[in-house]
Amino acid sequence: MSFLSGNSRTLAAGDPGELDQRLNDPARLDAVERTGLLDSPVEESFDALTRLAARLLRVPASFISILDGGRDFYKSQVGFAPPLAVERQLSGRTFCHYTLAGDDVLVIGDTHSDPVWKTVPTVQTIGVRAYVGVPLKLGDKTIGSFCVMDTEPRAWQEDELETLKQLAVSAAREISLRAALAAVRADAVHVRAMARAREEVTAVLAHDLRTPLQTMQLSTALLQRNPGAGQPAVVARMVTAVSAIKDMVDGLLSSSAVLAPLAAKMTPILAVTVLQDAVDMMAPIAERSGIALTLGAVAQATITVDYSLMLRVLGNLAGNAIKYSPAGSTVVIGAMRNGGSLAITVADSGRGMNPEEVDHAFDSGWQGAEGMARGDGAGLGLAIVKKLVQDHGGRVRIDSRVGRGTTLTVDLPCDLAGDASAGPPAIR
Repeated sequence: MSFLSGNSRTLAAGDPGELDQRLNDPARLDAVERTGLLDSPVEESFDALTRLAARLLRVPASFISILDGGRDFYKSQVGFAPPLAVERQLSGRTFCHYTLAGDDVLVIGDTHSDPVWKTVPTVQTIGVRAYVGVPLKLGDKTIGSFCVMDTEPRAWQEDELETLKQLAVSAAREISLRAALAAVRADAVHVRAMARAREEVTAVLAHDLRTPLQTMQLSTALLQRNPGAGQPAVVARMVTAVSAIKDMVDGLLSSSAVLAPLAAKMTPILAVTVLQDAVDMMAPIAERSGIALTLGAVAQATITVDYSLMLRVLGNLAGNAIKYSPAGSTVVIGAMRNGGSLAITVADSGRGMNPEEVDHAFDSGWQGAEGMARGDGAGLGLAIVKKLVQDHGGRVRIDSRVGRGTTLTVDLPCDLAGDASAGPPAIR
């Protein structure tokens, strides 16, 4: 086996195991994949080069071979007979594999003169007697070769080898440009995805910030009207709202995802504490709408949750119930044990939902006819709830009938009460 690099030099054929290792090198296979050429259709830009090579070098066959781990795929060929001309691929060892052993041209004048070359299957199957292969590279990885073959022994001339090398340069340049274009397109898709993610972050936060901000606004107005009346309870509501706002802003700053990962913020807490705080946070909004928001029966249980995110879940559910309930009605938040789970419910006696609305309730951006007519929402609330509940290892479900109200149930894993802290995490 000889390679041409200025003056010819002879190298050993190499260990077959080492050749297979180079063939299946993950970095090389990744480069092959990035070309996008495997199993692609024939193209004139490559066929013109192989036709020119066959004519200039006066050979019966010329081809561009792309090497994956188990086959040669012929991106272009001229001179092959059926079925190879139709199938455009070969499995097993071929001469193209040996171009992986070096960076220069592989030149074989007579395959019958060397015991290694004589055993290559294509010597018998397609009659390869003389061969030249130029490695095709993407970056520093050989992805295939530009080859010519003859069915008779041949003394390849220097000008013939130089011609083939120049044609291979053109093919490699075309491959590199295509790979670069594909990378640019992939980057553009990534940038668009990042932009959409940021838009979703903004939409989610804008949606969920309204609840604590409304609580603060109403609580502040109450303090202004009655400076001394019920001050501790009002201040407690405002503290809870400030904590929720801070956690949402921290999440925005710490992650580009729509919802920041839960990570180490998951802590065990009494279920009644979270539910009571949610009722206290949403009470001013309910009062303004003339609706009674009450805490119903709550089973003794400990849930391991991100406190601020669970307030967002219950705030969204309570907010929806308040929005679609008539003045003078009641919304009840409660919880009961169900085996190893805690079923937290938010129940109203409002207008209810028809089957189509139930089916689409958790779709991001979807709103029923009444929601669109009101124009006071973005259809994100229940989609946010579903994502946050799933992040906590739970699920959320709807039971609703038109004219009879709606119950949203959040099923969360829980433990017996007693190991949790008495209250929510302190504001940091």
